[in-house]
Amino acid sequence: MLLLLTCMVGLVLVVLGWPGTFLIALAATVHALATGFDPIAAATLAWLFGMAVTGEAVEAVAAGLGAADKRPSRVVTGMTLVGAFVGAVVGTPFLFGVGSLLGGLAGAFAGAACAVWYEGGGLEASVSTGLAALRGRLLGFLVKSVLAVVMIAVVIFALW
Repeated sequence: MLLLLTCMVGLVLVVLGWPGTFLIALAATVHALATGFDPIAAATLAWLFGMAVTGEAVEAVAAGLGAADKRPSRVVTGMTLVGAFVGAVVGTPFLFGVGSLLGGLAGAFAGAACAVWYEGGGLEASVSTGLAALRGRLLGFLVKSVLAVVMIAVVIFALW
């Protein structure tokens, strides 16, 4: 029961923009160690950690890839990633944690738009690239959220 509760907390953390996928994998690991790997095998833990790493990686690079699709430039991609990170950190204390997600979205937009403007792009190109970065970041968040739900399903299935 405690394992499932911890997994749900991990899912809430994902929704808040934090790395809750690793909490799910760590909770399953603690349970496996405590029970001698009886219901949850080492292979299952490997899959859980693989999904956690994949979810975090996709969320981290999706905004940059979205911006690069509109305007392929190292500066734009780099500023998008930096903007998303800074926005998430700055937004964390606001709106009961949802600020991290919203800050990351806004930061991805701002980073991409400012980079396009810096490179000499106009307002339309800046906004267009910023929106592409925002969509990429949102898609990364959705992929990570789906992976967290799949991870919880794997844990429940392993317990049965």
